[in-house]
Amino acid sequence: MLLGVSVFGCSQSAPPPAPQERNWQGQVSDVLAGKSDEIHIQYETITDAHLAEAPLLTQLVALTLEQSEVTDQGVRRLADLPNLQRLKIRGGAIGDDGVKHLSRLTELRSVNLPQGSFTDQGLASLAQLPHLEQLRFGSSKVTDEGLKHIANMKNLRFLHLIHAPITDAGLQHLHGMTQLESFYLDGGQATEQGLGDLLKALPGLHIHLDQRHLDNDPHRHDHAH
Repeated sequence: MLLGVSVFGCSQSAPPPAPQERNWQGQVSDVLAGKSDEIHIQYETITDAHLAEAPLLTQLVALTLEQSEVTDQGVRRLADLPNLQRLKIRGGAIGDDGVKHLSRLTELRSVNLPQGSFTDQGLASLAQLPHLEQLRFGSSKVTDEGLKHIANMKNLRFLHLIHAPITDAGLQHLHGMTQLESFYLDGGQATEQGLGDLLKALPGLHIHLDQRHLDNDPHRHDHAH
């Protein structure tokens, strides 16, 4: 468990969404009034315009946007939040400039960008985050070379790649990440052989390929339903 939120694990399940939630403006008001240090938006679509007030949210610890049209310009408005530790932005178009802005958030522990559009250069920016423990992202522009930057993330424990065109050659860059506990790979071009080699290099690693265990994973078990 990382900072009170679920990490990647096959037995973890998300809680059912609340039937009602305070909208963006209401949750912003709560943070500004000191009533909360988190914003979680499930249903409202957040845009760059919504984030105009973000620089005022200096006490914000967690920001989750399940629906967004946020661009790099909007992410720039998050770059001066000194206490932000957990960030999830689903949707939008966050590229290299956006993750470069995120690299200024030195307290970040968890970054979740399932629909990003950044390249290996963006991963180089994320590698500058000194405390990052959990990274989940999707981007068709990341290559095997980008995993060299992930290998430099010395505190990273949980990694989830979504539809990144990674091959077995890229996985080799992860072989020295002895602190890595969980690796999920959805899509991509890696094979079970390449993942098996990764498991040999890191025998304690929990691996999923396309939401299933490897056949030769000694840690495989039935999933909770």
